Amino acid sequence: MVSEIQYRQDMPPSGGYRKFNYARTFPKLVWRPGFVVAGVFGASVYGAFEAINKKKRAITEKFEDVDINNAMEPFLTAERDRYWLKLLKKNRDLEEEIMKDMPGWKTGTWYGEPVYFTLGNKWWDPTSIEVFAHSSPREERKDLIWRQHSEYSAPKFYDKWIPEIIAKLLW
Repeated sequence: MVSEIQYRQDMPPSGGYRKFNYARTFPKLVWRPGFVVAGVFGASVYGAFEAINKKKRAITEKFEDVDINNAMEPFLTAERDRYWLKLLKKNRDLEEEIMKDMPGWKTGTWYGEPVYFTLGNKWWDPTSIEVFAHSSPREERKDLIWRQHSEYSAPKFYDKWIPEIIAKLLW
């Protein structure tokens, strides 16, 4: 049984093996260095150009914003002062109405004595706490901090679904 197995030794093919390349080989280049350098340079030039243009646009826009603000400042100040004087007049009228039955009461004073003693003929604005002393916090928010109100104050599509009692608390 053992003698029946034929062993065959592996031998090189006839004519021998082909030549083996044992020299150093470099991988195939996907990007050629010249193209990479040119691409990076081009992207840098484009980015610098866009950055300069963006800065010029930002400076121009800032200049226009400042110019518009300077032009609008007198109107905004006048409107703010007009609104403030309306609030003070409302308080004065309220004091006059409340204290009309008090004998000897002069509006803007404490039993004829001025509440504030100022030097010279100067105007001192009352603080917002004094102006809104007898108002509810909701009225103070409405009158003083009206900037929280939405720019779009027309009726909205969902107003018909909000009950009236809740809607007056919202806006």
